[in-house]
Amino acid sequence: MSNMNKKYLKLVMLSTLGLLLIANTAAADTYLNWCGKEWWVRSGTGNPGGNYWSSSSNNVWIDENQKLHLTIQKVGDIWYSTEVDTTSTDYSYGVYKWTVSSPILNLDPNIVAAMFFRHNDTNEIDIEATQWGWIYSDRLSYSVQPNAYQSAITYDSPYQNAADVTYSFDWEPTYVHFTAKLSNGAVISDWNCTDQTSIPHVEGGVAMQMWLMSHLAPINGQNAEMVLSNFSYVPS
Repeated sequence: MSNMNKKYLKLVMLSTLGLLLIANTAAADTYLNWCGKEWWVRSGTGNPGGNYWSSSSNNVWIDENQKLHLTIQKVGDIWYSTEVDTTSTDYSYGVYKWTVSSPILNLDPNIVAAMFFRHNDTNEIDIEATQWGWIYSDRLSYSVQPNAYQSAITYDSPYQNAADVTYSFDWEPTYVHFTAKLSNGAVISDWNCTDQTSIPHVEGGVAMQMWLMSHLAPINGQNAEMVLSNFSYVPS
């Protein structure tokens, strides 16, 4: 083989190796450690809402105060949503608590901030702060899949701008009890679901999301974020 052919072969091999490295880097999953748990950061496209999901550290990150930031952001011409999921899927009955530092009851009408347990689409327990696309919609809702649903904070609530709110549910075989409390302990919503046809009886994982309804841009055209300062789970 001539020196010229050897050089050409070497260049081809290096180029192929470079492409493989780029492909492997692009395919690598992203993980975070927060509140003593490992979380997988979602990327790609898909439901809810037919959204684009970003795992970039510019969209999802933990700050120097160990607060987790989930965002809705426009990058180029595309709006990106964010989601993190526990890598463990052995969660079951017990008390689930999230403390949210940022106000999420006044988000743009097209944005949904969610904290939930999920086994699959018919076995979920959801806390969702959203106006469901309508400015006069209630601001907080609870659901126990597949049947039970409760609106928790009305659109004219005095708590729309509340921050440092702890959202929680106590899940047992016969009920799911939701509460939301201010930092001073004042209860701003309370609902007990006893619908036996809705309460999950299977293990699953925990997730948090910021997503856009039907991938519609925020009406105000602005980026948004949910800042979580804590999550805890105490099994029954």
